[in-house]
Amino acid sequence: MPECIFCEGDGPDLPSDCEICPECGTPPFSGMMFNPKRKEESERLEQEGYFVEAYSILNDEWKSHTDHDYFDVEMAEKIEMWIENLFERHPVMVEQKVEFCLEKMSLLHFHGAHNEGLEAAEKAMKIAREANRPDLELHALEMHGSIQSQRYGGIENMPQFDEFNDYRERLGLGHTKQED
Repeated sequence: MPECIFCEGDGPDLPSDCEICPECGTPPFSGMMFNPKRKEESERLEQEGYFVEAYSILNDEWKSHTDHDYFDVEMAEKIEMWIENLFERHPVMVEQKVEFCLEKMSLLHFHGAHNEGLEAAEKAMKIAREANRPDLELHALEMHGSIQSQRYGGIENMPQFDEFNDYRERLGLGHTKQED
């Protein structure tokens, strides 16, 4: 019999038609909190050319499924795949790609996956750099620095602070797309 995704090993075996776990009071199986009409709405918006709005719906769902109180890994991974596919179909969504990487970075750091969080920050900066968006690259670097500041009790205490600061200064002094 299946187990509740939130009780994992601690809870009772549940019948497959169970809607609420008697142990923790949440829907026990992956995807139970997802409304398929949200994905349909996202797909409709994308077909109509509203890519950012389509992303916004999927991103809201991803955030809901990675919430600290309701963390449905399996469904979150599915939604993340839908988001990544949307980005592949519409490479112009640079700001949203960077935003999503930074959201993943924050989530990973919160859960102690610091190396993976750093990789997400580096991916965000690479996306911005390849799109010739130093403003977004600087934003990603500053978000990374903010998290490192929290981790190390001040930005100046983070490993490789001098390199970080030099890079930040170079990005901050360059011409940005927003100045055009």
